Amino acid sequence: MARFVQNRWYQFAWADEIADGAVLTRTVLDIPMVAFRTDAGKMAVLDNRCPHRFAPLSEGKREGDTIACPYHGLVFNTAGQCVRNPHGAATSTLAVASFPVLERHKAVWIWVGQQEPDENLLPDLSFIDAAPETAQLRLHTAVQANYELLADNILDLSHADYLHASSLGSGFNTRAKSTVEEHADHFSIAWRSDSDDAPPAFNLESPAKLWTEVDWYAPALMVLRAGGHPVGKPERGIDTLNLHNMTPETLTSTHYFSCNTRNFLIDDAAFNAVLREQLIHAFQVEDKPMIEKVQRQMGTPDLWSLGPKMLPIDKGAVLARRRVARLIEAAE
Repeated sequence: MARFVQNRWYQFAWADEIADGAVLTRTVLDIPMVAFRTDAGKMAVLDNRCPHRFAPLSEGKREGDTIACPYHGLVFNTAGQCVRNPHGAATSTLAVASFPVLERHKAVWIWVGQQEPDENLLPDLSFIDAAPETAQLRLHTAVQANYELLADNILDLSHADYLHASSLGSGFNTRAKSTVEEHADHFSIAWRSDSDDAPPAFNLESPAKLWTEVDWYAPALMVLRAGGHPVGKPERGIDTLNLHNMTPETLTSTHYFSCNTRNFLIDDAAFNAVLREQLIHAFQVEDKPMIEKVQRQMGTPDLWSLGPKMLPIDKGAVLARRRVARLIEAAE
Protein backbone atom coordinates (compact mmCIF):
# COMPACT_ATOMS: atom_id res chain seq x y z
CA MET A 1 0.00 0.00 0.00
CA ALA A 2 1.14 3.54 -0.71
CA ARG A 3 2.56 5.59 2.12
CA PHE A 4 -0.51 7.01 3.81
CA VAL A 5 -1.48 7.34 7.47
CA GLN A 6 -3.52 4.30 8.48
CA ASN A 7 -6.14 3.82 11.20
CA ARG A 8 -7.75 7.21 10.77
CA TRP A 9 -11.11 8.57 9.69
CA TYR A 10 -11.04 10.02 6.19
CA GLN A 11 -13.79 12.16 4.78
CA PHE A 12 -15.34 10.39 1.80
CA ALA A 13 -18.01 12.94 0.96
CA TRP A 14 -20.47 15.47 2.26
CA ALA A 15 -23.57 13.51 3.27
CA ASP A 16 -25.81 15.34 0.82
CA GLU A 17 -23.59 14.25 -2.09
CA ILE A 18 -25.04 10.72 -1.83
CA ALA A 19 -28.73 10.67 -2.68
CA ASP A 20 -31.08 7.79 -1.88
CA GLY A 21 -30.90 5.15 -4.58
CA ALA A 22 -27.70 6.58 -6.08
CA VAL A 23 -24.07 5.57 -5.85
CA LEU A 24 -20.97 7.72 -5.49
CA THR A 25 -17.56 6.56 -6.60
CA ARG A 26 -14.30 7.98 -5.31
CA THR A 27 -10.74 6.80 -4.94
CA VAL A 28 -9.31 7.21 -1.45
CA LEU A 29 -5.74 6.26 -0.55
CA ASP A 30 -5.35 4.61 -3.98
CA ILE A 31 -8.41 2.40 -3.35
CA PRO A 32 -11.38 2.74 -5.74
CA MET A 33 -14.55 2.83 -3.60
CA VAL A 34 -18.30 2.94 -4.09
CA ALA A 35 -20.79 4.36 -1.58
CA PHE A 36 -24.56 3.89 -1.42
CA ARG A 37 -27.41 4.05 1.08
CA THR A 38 -29.51 1.07 2.07
CA ASP A 39 -33.29 1.23 2.00
CA ALA A 40 -33.13 2.18 5.69
CA GLY A 41 -30.74 5.05 4.92
CA LYS A 42 -27.61 3.39 6.31
CA MET A 43 -24.43 4.27 4.44
CA ALA A 44 -22.21 1.55 3.00
CA VAL A 45 -18.77 1.96 1.39
CA LEU A 46 -17.16 -0.95 -0.48
CA ASP A 47 -14.12 -1.57 -2.60
CA ASN A 48 -15.42 -0.83 -6.09
CA ARG A 49 -13.63 -3.80 -7.69
CA CYS A 50 -15.47 -7.10 -8.08
CA PRO A 51 -13.05 -9.83 -6.91
CA HIS A 52 -13.75 -11.91 -10.03
CA ARG A 53 -12.56 -9.69 -12.91
CA PHE A 54 -12.32 -6.35 -11.06
CA ALA A 55 -15.27 -4.79 -12.87
CA PRO A 56 -16.63 -1.60 -11.21
CA LEU A 57 -19.51 -2.51 -8.92
CA SER A 58 -20.72 1.08 -9.18
CA GLU A 59 -21.94 0.35 -12.73
CA GLY A 60 -24.10 -2.55 -11.57
CA LYS A 61 -27.67 -2.67 -10.29
CA ARG A 62 -28.72 -1.75 -6.79
CA GLU A 63 -30.98 -4.51 -5.48
CA GLY A 64 -32.43 -3.64 -2.08
CA ASP A 65 -29.48 -3.42 0.29
CA THR A 66 -27.09 -5.04 -2.18
CA ILE A 67 -25.17 -4.12 -5.32
CA ALA A 68 -24.63 -6.42 -8.29
CA CYS A 69 -21.58 -6.67 -10.51
CA PRO A 70 -22.47 -5.53 -14.04
CA TYR A 71 -20.11 -8.04 -15.67
CA HIS A 72 -21.11 -11.48 -14.35
CA GLY A 73 -23.91 -10.77 -11.86
CA LEU A 74 -22.27 -11.46 -8.49
CA VAL A 75 -24.22 -9.69 -5.73
CA PHE A 76 -22.66 -8.15 -2.60
CA ASN A 77 -24.19 -6.90 0.64
CA THR A 78 -23.12 -3.88 2.70
CA ALA A 79 -20.52 -5.98 4.54
CA GLY A 80 -18.88 -6.84 1.21
CA GLN A 81 -20.00 -10.48 1.35
CA CYS A 82 -21.10 -12.19 -1.85
CA VAL A 83 -24.72 -13.23 -1.23
CA ARG A 84 -25.46 -14.51 -4.73
CA ASN A 85 -23.25 -16.13 -7.34
CA PRO A 86 -25.15 -17.13 -10.51
CA HIS A 87 -22.26 -19.40 -11.47
CA GLY A 88 -21.73 -21.41 -8.29
CA ALA A 89 -21.39 -21.13 -4.53
CA ALA A 90 -21.24 -17.69 -2.91
CA THR A 91 -18.06 -18.46 -0.98
CA SER A 92 -16.26 -16.19 1.47
CA THR A 93 -13.36 -15.84 -0.98
CA LEU A 94 -15.61 -13.74 -3.22
CA ALA A 95 -15.89 -10.93 -0.67
CA VAL A 96 -14.86 -7.33 -1.28
CA ALA A 97 -13.49 -4.98 1.37
CA SER A 98 -16.08 -3.03 3.34
CA PHE A 99 -15.06 0.13 5.17
CA PRO A 100 -16.49 1.20 8.54
CA VAL A 101 -18.61 4.32 8.07
CA LEU A 102 -19.48 7.18 10.37
CA GLU A 103 -21.93 9.92 9.47
CA ARG A 104 -21.15 12.98 11.54
CA HIS A 105 -20.93 16.74 11.07
CA LYS A 106 -22.87 16.50 7.77
CA ALA A 107 -20.12 14.34 6.30
CA VAL A 108 -19.45 10.68 5.51
CA TRP A 109 -16.27 9.36 7.12
CA ILE A 110 -14.58 6.04 6.42
CA TRP A 111 -12.06 4.20 8.56
CA VAL A 112 -9.01 2.92 6.69
CA GLY A 113 -6.74 0.55 8.60
CA GLN A 114 -6.60 -2.78 10.36
CA GLN A 115 -7.29 -1.54 13.88
CA GLU A 116 -10.76 -1.25 15.37
CA PRO A 117 -12.38 2.06 14.43
CA ASP A 118 -11.98 4.67 17.15
CA GLU A 119 -14.59 7.43 17.02
CA ASN A 120 -12.48 9.48 19.43
CA LEU A 121 -9.94 10.02 16.65
CA LEU A 122 -12.43 12.11 14.69
CA PRO A 123 -11.93 15.74 15.75
CA ASP A 124 -14.88 17.66 17.16
CA LEU A 125 -16.42 19.59 14.28
CA SER A 126 -19.66 20.42 16.06
CA PHE A 127 -19.41 24.01 14.84
CA ILE A 128 -20.69 22.67 11.50
CA ASP A 129 -23.78 21.20 13.17
CA ALA A 130 -24.37 24.40 15.16
CA ALA A 131 -24.21 26.76 12.19
CA PRO A 132 -27.51 27.45 10.40
CA GLU A 133 -27.65 26.18 6.83
CA THR A 134 -28.00 29.78 5.73
CA ALA A 135 -24.62 30.60 7.29
CA GLN A 136 -22.46 27.80 5.95
CA LEU A 137 -21.05 26.80 2.57
CA ARG A 138 -19.72 23.30 1.88
CA LEU A 139 -17.50 22.48 -1.10
CA HIS A 140 -15.62 19.52 -2.57
CA THR A 141 -12.74 20.28 -4.92
CA ALA A 142 -10.65 17.72 -6.79
CA VAL A 143 -7.00 18.80 -6.92
CA GLN A 144 -4.21 17.14 -8.89
CA ALA A 145 -1.58 17.50 -6.18
CA ASN A 146 -0.31 15.75 -3.08
CA TYR A 147 -2.45 16.31 0.01
CA GLU A 148 0.47 17.65 2.06
CA LEU A 149 0.98 20.49 -0.42
CA LEU A 150 -2.63 21.50 0.23
CA ALA A 151 -2.11 21.31 3.99
CA ASP A 152 1.01 23.46 3.59
CA ASN A 153 -1.17 26.04 1.87
CA ILE A 154 -3.40 26.45 4.95
CA LEU A 155 -0.57 26.27 7.46
CA ASP A 156 1.29 29.13 5.73
CA LEU A 157 -1.36 31.81 5.29
CA SER A 158 1.15 34.45 4.26
CA HIS A 159 0.40 33.27 0.72
CA ALA A 160 -2.98 35.06 1.04
CA ASP A 161 -1.16 38.40 0.90
CA TYR A 162 0.03 37.55 -2.61
CA LEU A 163 -2.16 34.89 -4.22
CA HIS A 164 -5.40 36.31 -2.77
CA ALA A 165 -4.36 39.97 -2.62
CA SER A 166 -7.72 41.26 -3.87
CA SER A 167 -9.78 39.39 -1.26
CA LEU A 168 -7.95 37.85 1.69
CA GLY A 169 -4.63 39.68 1.54
CA SER A 170 -3.75 42.88 3.35
CA GLY A 171 -0.20 42.12 4.44
CA PHE A 172 -1.47 41.11 7.88
CA ASN A 173 -0.46 37.46 7.62
CA THR A 174 3.06 38.42 6.54
CA ARG A 175 3.53 41.09 9.21
CA ALA A 176 2.00 39.06 12.07
CA LYS A 177 4.52 36.47 13.17
CA SER A 178 2.95 33.07 13.85
CA THR A 179 2.96 31.29 17.20
CA VAL A 180 2.65 27.52 17.64
CA GLU A 181 1.21 25.44 20.48
CA GLU A 182 1.75 21.67 20.41
CA HIS A 183 -0.66 19.15 21.91
CA ALA A 184 -0.70 15.34 21.98
CA ASP A 185 -3.29 14.91 19.22
CA HIS A 186 -2.90 18.19 17.30
CA PHE A 187 -1.11 21.51 17.14
CA SER A 188 -2.32 25.09 16.77
CA ILE A 189 -0.75 27.92 14.81
CA ALA A 190 -2.01 31.49 15.07
CA TRP A 191 -1.47 34.93 13.56
CA ARG A 192 -2.79 37.88 15.62
CA SER A 193 -2.51 41.66 15.51
CA ASP A 194 -4.00 44.37 17.71
CA SER A 195 -3.92 46.85 14.84
CA ASP A 196 -3.48 46.21 11.14
CA ASP A 197 -5.16 46.62 7.77
CA ALA A 198 -8.17 44.34 7.38
CA PRO A 199 -8.36 42.08 4.30
CA PRO A 200 -10.80 43.40 1.65
CA ALA A 201 -13.14 40.42 2.05
CA PHE A 202 -13.65 41.23 5.74
CA ASN A 203 -15.26 44.56 4.83
CA LEU A 204 -14.01 46.04 8.11
CA GLU A 205 -12.91 49.55 8.97
CA SER A 206 -9.13 49.75 9.42
CA PRO A 207 -7.11 49.68 11.55
CA ALA A 208 -8.56 46.45 12.92
CA LYS A 209 -7.79 43.84 15.50
CA LEU A 210 -7.33 40.63 13.52
CA TRP A 211 -6.90 36.94 14.22
CA THR A 212 -6.31 33.79 12.22
CA GLU A 213 -5.95 30.47 14.05
CA VAL A 214 -5.51 26.97 12.62
CA ASP A 215 -5.86 23.68 14.52
CA TRP A 216 -4.20 20.81 12.61
CA TYR A 217 -5.08 17.12 13.08
CA ALA A 218 -3.35 14.22 11.33
CA PRO A 219 -3.12 13.59 8.54
CA ALA A 220 -4.48 16.82 7.04
CA LEU A 221 -7.65 18.07 8.74
CA MET A 222 -7.60 21.72 9.75
CA VAL A 223 -10.07 23.99 11.51
CA LEU A 224 -9.41 27.64 10.67
CA ARG A 225 -10.87 30.53 12.64
CA ALA A 226 -10.52 34.00 11.17
CA GLY A 227 -12.06 37.32 12.06
CA GLY A 228 -11.58 40.78 13.41
CA HIS A 229 -13.15 44.06 14.42
CA PRO A 230 -12.26 47.73 14.04
CA VAL A 231 -9.89 48.77 16.81
CA GLY A 232 -11.95 49.65 19.89
CA LYS A 233 -15.23 48.51 18.29
CA PRO A 234 -15.72 44.80 19.09
CA GLU A 235 -19.46 45.11 18.50
CA ARG A 236 -18.69 45.51 14.78
CA GLY A 237 -16.65 42.32 14.65
CA ILE A 238 -16.96 39.25 12.45
CA ASP A 239 -15.86 35.69 13.12
CA THR A 240 -15.68 32.63 10.89
CA LEU A 241 -14.98 28.95 11.58
CA ASN A 242 -13.90 26.88 8.60
CA LEU A 243 -13.03 23.28 7.86
CA HIS A 244 -10.20 22.56 5.42
CA ASN A 245 -9.83 18.79 5.10
CA MET A 246 -7.58 16.98 2.63
CA THR A 247 -8.38 13.34 1.82
CA PRO A 248 -5.69 11.74 -0.35
CA GLU A 249 -6.98 10.24 -3.57
CA THR A 250 -3.53 9.12 -4.69
CA LEU A 251 -0.07 10.39 -3.81
CA THR A 252 -0.52 13.16 -6.40
CA SER A 253 -4.26 13.91 -6.19
CA THR A 254 -6.54 15.01 -3.37
CA HIS A 255 -10.15 15.49 -2.37
CA TYR A 256 -10.32 18.95 -0.79
CA PHE A 257 -13.36 19.33 1.49
CA SER A 258 -14.17 22.73 2.94
CA CYS A 259 -16.94 24.22 5.02
CA ASN A 260 -17.23 27.93 5.78
CA THR A 261 -19.41 29.06 8.72
CA ARG A 262 -19.92 32.57 10.06
CA ASN A 263 -21.60 34.58 12.84
CA PHE A 264 -22.77 37.51 10.69
CA LEU A 265 -25.33 38.08 7.90
CA ILE A 266 -26.71 34.69 8.84
CA ASP A 267 -29.93 34.89 6.83
CA ASP A 268 -28.65 36.97 3.93
CA ALA A 269 -29.15 34.91 0.76
CA ALA A 270 -27.57 37.57 -1.45
CA PHE A 271 -24.42 37.60 0.70
CA ASN A 272 -24.36 33.78 0.61
CA ALA A 273 -24.27 33.88 -3.17
CA VAL A 274 -21.48 36.46 -3.21
CA LEU A 275 -19.46 34.58 -0.59
CA ARG A 276 -19.84 31.31 -2.47
CA GLU A 277 -18.41 32.90 -5.60
CA GLN A 278 -15.55 34.41 -3.58
CA LEU A 279 -14.68 31.06 -2.01
CA ILE A 280 -14.87 29.22 -5.32
CA HIS A 281 -12.62 31.87 -6.85
CA ALA A 282 -10.08 31.64 -4.01
CA PHE A 283 -10.01 27.82 -3.93
CA GLN A 284 -10.55 26.85 -7.55
CA VAL A 285 -9.22 29.81 -9.55
CA GLU A 286 -6.29 30.88 -7.35
CA ASP A 287 -5.18 28.08 -4.96
CA LYS A 288 -5.89 25.02 -7.10
CA PRO A 289 -4.04 26.04 -10.28
CA MET A 290 -1.00 27.27 -8.33
CA ILE A 291 -0.70 24.12 -6.22
CA GLU A 292 -1.20 21.89 -9.27
CA LYS A 293 1.58 23.80 -11.06
CA VAL A 294 3.84 23.32 -8.03
CA GLN A 295 3.10 19.58 -8.10
CA ARG A 296 3.93 19.35 -11.81
CA GLN A 297 7.11 21.37 -11.32
CA MET A 298 8.16 19.06 -8.49
CA GLY A 299 7.58 15.90 -10.52
CA THR A 300 7.31 13.88 -7.30
CA PRO A 301 5.09 13.78 -4.20
CA ASP A 302 8.22 13.78 -2.02
CA LEU A 303 8.99 17.40 -1.17
CA TRP A 304 12.06 16.62 0.94
CA SER A 305 13.75 14.72 -1.91
CA LEU A 306 14.08 18.04 -3.77
CA GLY A 307 15.91 19.82 -0.94
CA PRO A 308 13.53 22.80 -0.53
CA LYS A 309 14.94 25.91 1.12
CA MET A 310 12.60 26.52 4.04
CA LEU A 311 11.60 29.91 5.45
CA PRO A 312 10.37 30.91 8.94
CA ILE A 313 6.81 30.97 7.52
CA ASP A 314 7.05 27.19 6.95
CA LYS A 315 7.20 26.13 10.59
CA GLY A 316 3.57 24.91 10.72
CA ALA A 317 3.92 22.95 7.49
CA VAL A 318 7.20 21.38 8.63
CA LEU A 319 5.67 20.38 11.97
CA ALA A 320 2.70 18.74 10.21
CA ARG A 321 4.93 16.85 7.78
CA ARG A 322 7.10 15.55 10.62
CA ARG A 323 4.06 14.32 12.53
CA VAL A 324 2.67 12.58 9.45
CA ALA A 325 6.04 10.93 8.76
CA ARG A 326 6.23 9.62 12.34
CA LEU A 327 2.72 8.14 12.11
CA ILE A 328 3.53 6.36 8.85
CA GLU A 329 6.85 5.07 10.14
CA ALA A 330 5.29 3.82 13.39
CA ALA A 331 2.83 1.69 11.42
CA GLU A 332 5.49 0.03 9.25
